[in-house]
Amino acid sequence: MNIITIAAVAVVAAISAVAIKKHNGETALMLSVACGVILLMAVISFAGTILQTVNQIAAASDMNIEYIKILLKVIGICIVTELAVSVCKESGQQAIAANVTLAGKILIMAASLPLYTEIFNTVASLVNNS
Repeated sequence: MNIITIAAVAVVAAISAVAIKKHNGETALMLSVACGVILLMAVISFAGTILQTVNQIAAASDMNIEYIKILLKVIGICIVTELAVSVCKESGQQAIAANVTLAGKILIMAASLPLYTEIFNTVASLVNNS
């Protein structure tokens, strides 16, 4: 699915949701969520290609694959968090959206700890060798 198709589906769903919301807010919310899920499923097929390419680049550059896994995990957390926050905001639940955002940030920090540790150790060894 290309971006023109994705944009067209999103615009049609958004306009439909606005029209339906006047009469039935719950149905409009379900339409919005369904559209988001459909669009996400349409582009998820690219994930395999992206992962394969990233693995090839990591192998060619002799990078530690664990760092790549961490970065991909963080990107996944960001995507899921953004989707959940958008649904919460669409349904008028600002406080829940804020809590999901905070949870996403904490999970990103936790997932990134091995990278922070490695950076700290590298800086410490550079300072000690100077």
